[in-house]
Amino acid sequence: MEKYQTSRKTTMIHFSHLKIFGKTHVHLIQSYGLFLLSLFSMGLGISLVTLAHLGTTPITSPPYVLSLYLPISFGMLTMLFNFLFVFVEILLLGKDFPKKQYLQFIVGPVLGLAIDFWSYLIRFFPQTDYWLQLSMVIVGCVIITHSTILQIKAQVINNPAEGIVKAISSKVTKEFGEVKLYFDVGLVVMAVVISILAFGTVQGIREGTIISALMIGPLIKICQKQQIMKRNG
Repeated sequence: MEKYQTSRKTTMIHFSHLKIFGKTHVHLIQSYGLFLLSLFSMGLGISLVTLAHLGTTPITSPPYVLSLYLPISFGMLTMLFNFLFVFVEILLLGKDFPKKQYLQFIVGPVLGLAIDFWSYLIRFFPQTDYWLQLSMVIVGCVIITHSTILQIKAQVINNPAEGIVKAISSKVTKEFGEVKLYFDVGLVVMAVVISILAFGTVQGIREGTIISALMIGPLIKICQKQQIMKRNG
């Protein structure tokens, strides 16, 4: 009888472990699926902002300007810059770089392909006037904001553009928001320098770049506050 009870308890524990493992496994699949979906939608947002021909986002300004000069697509150059961001993270953090974050190398190819895919489709829609172009920038910023919120909700890995800022802020002991501002400005300055060297004038940096810089950050904060209020309410 005792052997039967012990065996039954062991079986119950085994099944409970399987249930926990099953739930964890499903949760991981859902989280990474949500993260990949966010990258695909972020590609749409970036493409809308960029193909409005009023500039691009600060983060994508260097690869976009380079794509105007080199025979390489905007998406592929964005992928290469994401790889660069991850390498810089690894150099800065060294042994403190979490193994899980090596999955950031997946972000570049997925985001790059998404940008090229959406850019190909959006090119078929004519931008008839300035207000339509401006609307594309605003809608693109909203989509990028929503995509970022999805990435935060997924809670899996950092987007390389955010990961590098976190790595720098941890090394210089400055707040994330302050480092992010300097990082974005630095990328825009880099894009301007590349443009002047390549074309002798500034291309790819316009009012759309400023609008996206001013819109996306505050919109993310508003969305996060609303989510907190819903949880508490």
